[in-house]
Amino acid sequence: MKITCTTEELAKGVQTIQSALSSRTTLPILLNFLMETDNSKLKLVSTDLQMGVKHYIKAEIENEGSITIPAKKFADILHTLPPENEVFLTLDPEGKVTVKCGRSRFLITGTPKSEYPVLPEFSKSNAFSVSSLQLCDMIRRTIFAASSDETRYVLNGVYWVAAGGNLEMVATDGRRLALVKRELLPKTREFRSIIPTKILQELLRVLGDADAKDEQILVAMTDNQVAFQTESTTMLSRLVEGNFPNYEQVIPEKKDITLSLPTKSLLTITRQAALCSQDRGGSVKFTLRKGLLHVSASSQTLEFEDEMPVDYKGDEFTIAFNPHYFLDGLKAMGTEKVLLSLTTPVNPALLEPEGETLTYKYVVMPMRA
Repeated sequence: MKITCTTEELAKGVQTIQSALSSRTTLPILLNFLMETDNSKLKLVSTDLQMGVKHYIKAEIENEGSITIPAKKFADILHTLPPENEVFLTLDPEGKVTVKCGRSRFLITGTPKSEYPVLPEFSKSNAFSVSSLQLCDMIRRTIFAASSDETRYVLNGVYWVAAGGNLEMVATDGRRLALVKRELLPKTREFRSIIPTKILQELLRVLGDADAKDEQILVAMTDNQVAFQTESTTMLSRLVEGNFPNYEQVIPEKKDITLSLPTKSLLTITRQAALCSQDRGGSVKFTLRKGLLHVSASSQTLEFEDEMPVDYKGDEFTIAFNPHYFLDGLKAMGTEKVLLSLTTPVNPALLEPEGETLTYKYVVMPMRA
């Protein structure tokens, strides 16, 4: 195998596939990634047996071949090489890879491809196409509410429900819940699957930030696996097994109090209050009085209070929230104004973006005031 490519292209490719590598493995081969020539391109593959990533990069290929290489060592080598320079990769019959860039020369011992797990092929026959910007927006608005508690495995993902042309995503950790719905799919497409947060986080990373260009992504769903395919990258993962809780009964239908509030002002006042709440388990208190929303918080060393005008004419009403959960919901709104709906100080509150056609609901449980 003889290959020439740029250090920048190779480093970016290795960074893309590193997400599927696991440092906690009893199989040494999983600390490696597969490098293989494929149709005049260089294919890089990694897997931890739960998730896999396949990425293609541009390269000049003189001789075909394949080898698996220790990923961390190879990435460390690439970081020392000057960017935008050519790097030459050569594989000898003994499984040793020579990495040459300028006057620098490294020799790294690999392992044959035959010892590496085989990733399933992406099946386009069962795939549907979606907008990358719309899909990423939906993921960003829900993924932060998923649980990271490994004992609550079924909540360690985002629940996707496809029906009637709509794609709905739901995530919850038991203390807050985020739901978003868009009309994205063919009306014939129906499924219910829990997608692990890990592959969704990596999909966001691969596709770039919110200013990235819009492109079509292929998504394939089976009974136990999900796969995403872009122009140069394929990502696969096992689904989270189990039954997602009945989230619809958590979303408040009754709304005794509904307030229209400027999102930016509410974010600012809640951030200020959060600085003065206890580090862990602290709360921020919201008190409604005629024409005013009074916000306060206190800890052993700090106290805060401020107020903002609101259209409220009822009796005094006090409710408290974990400020970080409340802020997460506000940051996901994406509109100038937010609707805050309340019933009692112990029932869940509902946040919704005002004036947006997209269906988005954020439910947060109150704390003891």
